[in-house]
Amino acid sequence: MGGHAFAAECVNLPAKVINLDLASRKSLLSPDQEWQIISVGSDSSEQAATLSIQNKRTSQKWNVGSIERHATAFWSEDSKRLFLRDSYAADDTKIRVFDFSGPRPKEIKGLDESIRKAIFSRIPEDEVTQWLYYPKACFAANDSDTIILVADVPLTKKRESSEGKPFKLKLTVNIISFQILIEAPKAPTFP
Repeated sequence: MGGHAFAAECVNLPAKVINLDLASRKSLLSPDQEWQIISVGSDSSEQAATLSIQNKRTSQKWNVGSIERHATAFWSEDSKRLFLRDSYAADDTKIRVFDFSGPRPKEIKGLDESIRKAIFSRIPEDEVTQWLYYPKACFAANDSDTIILVADVPLTKKRESSEGKPFKLKLTVNIISFQILIEAPKAPTFP
């Protein structure tokens, strides 16, 4: 997997990042100028903003869903992938990656579910997460098949009112094989 880069090695942060919300009407071109992600917000806070991807050569558009709150998107350096961090709830985030190696954009299905499964496998059975958020994300250097994430997942005891304890995981994810390497401290313990 791309030299086994780890999350601390997000040296190639995306050159251009777009932050989207319900009301935003924004777009971001791929580095090769072939593709564009477009967000069309609503004037109503009760409607989601629609997301589409357009081929700039043919003007063909594909609807790829919506955002309910806010999201962040950026392209890989080679324009083969688009990363979308969809913060659809106050305490939850979904990762979506689109592939542009063919004639049309294709979402890599099952990626978010695989990442969540790997994260939750590190959480003791008597604890739960307070939220799941990815404060840092990038593509590995010269490798658009690999994303690097930092997951912020503070923990608290199940069935008790206890103050949460910080817990962060560093993940390196091959988006083709779904191989996930995790760097993580031991989960915090509660008295």
